[in-house]
Amino acid sequence: LDTPLIEIPTFPLNTDGFDPSVDRVHIYNVTIENFDDAVAVKPCHSSPDNMYCNCSSNVLVENSRVVNGVGMTIGSVSPNDNVNCVKNITFRNIEFQHPFKAIYIKTNPGDSGSGIIQNITYENIVVHEAIWWAIYIGPQQQEQPDGSGPGCMVYPLEPCETQPRVPIRDVTLRNITMVGGVNPFPGVVRCNQSNPCTGFLFDNVNVAELLDTENYIVEWVQGASVESHPVPAFSPTVKTVTPASELLIVKLRRRIMKNEPKHHMQAKHEPSKARRL
Repeated sequence: LDTPLIEIPTFPLNTDGFDPSVDRVHIYNVTIENFDDAVAVKPCHSSPDNMYCNCSSNVLVENSRVVNGVGMTIGSVSPNDNVNCVKNITFRNIEFQHPFKAIYIKTNPGDSGSGIIQNITYENIVVHEAIWWAIYIGPQQQEQPDGSGPGCMVYPLEPCETQPRVPIRDVTLRNITMVGGVNPFPGVVRCNQSNPCTGFLFDNVNVAELLDTENYIVEWVQGASVESHPVPAFSPTVKTVTPASELLIVKLRRRIMKNEPKHHMQAKHEPSKARRL
């Protein structure tokens, strides 16, 4: 798909740019301005109804720009009795301007079946003035208008359960630059104790302004970091994976309660009242 400009000024929800659920697609040279997922690769699963897609895979999104928006996204992926699947996805050469989220991988609740998110790459990404999280990997932050849904909207101010039935494996972030933003934390990477994330690599993932920047909130992630600042608290082996210090969460709570963000945004960049991000 090669489109010079996609303008989606409608606010706030259900304004996704692209929601591919497919094997083999190329999206490139697009500008997406919206208030929901810019590109959200949705899962496929094996069933008689899915003749053409048993796993969303081999998707390349590149050379594009996002204004506002809720990320270049995987998911959400909930467990399914026929195995919901997203594999072999690459986002590269993407610029974000004041996104609610930029790099976003999200699971969803479910008590039956399983899913898999594997071999996901983000590279050559620049995030300017993220409003919420520049990097968010974990349970989806969603609450429906009727109040249903997993919630997690105000995490870490309130608890948010992770999903043990959908493992996230082999995720690479390479050449990622985050500039400015409201949140002093560069991101969240949260997985489940009974089924930790594995094979994570942060390679040259940096916050441009390190003054007064906190570390990532990390829970149950095996991986490595190369030339990245701050350094995420990944563990080299699954057996020694431990949750991030509660101190990080306490610090963020204090910042929010005191209303002391790292950068004061202009009014047009203030967080929306959206219920689904």
